[in-house]
Amino acid sequence: MPDSISTQVKQVLVDILDLDLSAGDIRDQASLYSTTISLDSLTLLRVITELERRFGCEIDDEAVMTADLVDVGSLVDLMRSQLALAGVGPELASS
Repeated sequence: MPDSISTQVKQVLVDILDLDLSAGDIRDQASLYSTTISLDSLTLLRVITELERRFGCEIDDEAVMTADLVDVGSLVDLMRSQLALAGVGPELASS
């Protein structure tokens, strides 16, 4: 069974950044700052805001600032940790 948190995070990247690929095409090791994804501070804010909306939780600003967000997997890990802190299980996050 695919990891729904990972898939949803990748789908948010596709949607917000208007990427010309599917969530399934994005590897966890892909750099957030590569020419493919091209994340910057403004789009990071939009991604975080959309993740909060989709998962129904608040992502701690301090956690974002201290996270080493270098690749897609690190963004997925941040989301997993924030959901765990919020008490939202993967089954709730898959809707």
